[in-house]
Amino acid sequence: MNLMPTPATRSDVAYLDFVEGFREYLLGTGANFESRLDAALQAAGVRELDDICRFVHEQPLGQLRDRLARTQQEMKWHALQRSFDEQRTVLRAELEAWDMRGPGRLQLDPSFVYPPYVNVHFHLQPGGYFKDELSGFLYHYGTKVFFRGGNDRDELHGKLVSMVPRPADGEVARVLDMACSVGQSATAFKRRYPKAEVIGIDYSAPMLRVAHRRAAMLGEDVTFRQALIEQTGYPDAHFDVTFAFIVFHELPLRIIHETVREAARVTRPGGLFAVFDFTPTADKTPFQRYHRWFDARHNGEPYSQDFCDCRFEEILAANGFSVAATPLDQRSGGAGYMTHWFATRD
Repeated sequence: MNLMPTPATRSDVAYLDFVEGFREYLLGTGANFESRLDAALQAAGVRELDDICRFVHEQPLGQLRDRLARTQQEMKWHALQRSFDEQRTVLRAELEAWDMRGPGRLQLDPSFVYPPYVNVHFHLQPGGYFKDELSGFLYHYGTKVFFRGGNDRDELHGKLVSMVPRPADGEVARVLDMACSVGQSATAFKRRYPKAEVIGIDYSAPMLRVAHRRAAMLGEDVTFRQALIEQTGYPDAHFDVTFAFIVFHELPLRIIHETVREAARVTRPGGLFAVFDFTPTADKTPFQRYHRWFDARHNGEPYSQDFCDCRFEEILAANGFSVAATPLDQRSGGAGYMTHWFATRD
């Protein structure tokens, strides 16, 4: 079953396939930018971030890498927006047809007010995550290209969900997926725990509509609800497992604190809060630190540097979690840039 929208023409599909391969060449071993620039930085003995940036910007290899990194993102979004615009009427009708269908429920709030901090074109996605009615479709296909074919059938989400340990008592009756986007982790949790109530929340109505469509097409009974992750509206100690995948680096530091506080409130004692996100700055190589700097300034990630520089384990601990943090290896999709935190509610 093809859960992704299909680009308008075969030429669009071929173009996006090329961009995916271009991204693989850029980030993988084809161009080998990371290891080559890291070796040069190590040889030069450059350690401070300002010096790292200056060094990379002076290197023709660094200049080429930066231009290509930005270009491949622009190519992807330009092609997707044009292709989906051609199908807007059909795609709008498809979303409307699935909105009221089950299994599962879609709960949108007509009075919802988007907070100012979400007014960002994350990853350079046109309109960000909520301004275009087709944002969910754009995001879904855009992340297919982003993960270079490694998540076409939710493989990455399934793998990460499988890594989340059960609470010590084994009880998993309710799961909350915070910032669920198009629902890939939520459906993976439902497959892992078919008897559990699984709820995905997100601020973006377009994302939630695509999430509900996907889950209904898969036959998975998941509730998708429009809500802020820092103010979920659920009762105290309501969830056995609370989950957050690559959302904290897209939050201002104040909202990071509020979200962890909210996760502590809605996760029951002995329950688990599982977080997958960017690796802290202190644990990165010089080029990985540069990559994060570049991402924050030139790839629509304005809050990511603050997250990477904060002491996330201390924020978790201050809110009543016992924390374990482990960098993800390449086999788990991390490649040194991702860390998981499995935090038990005290």
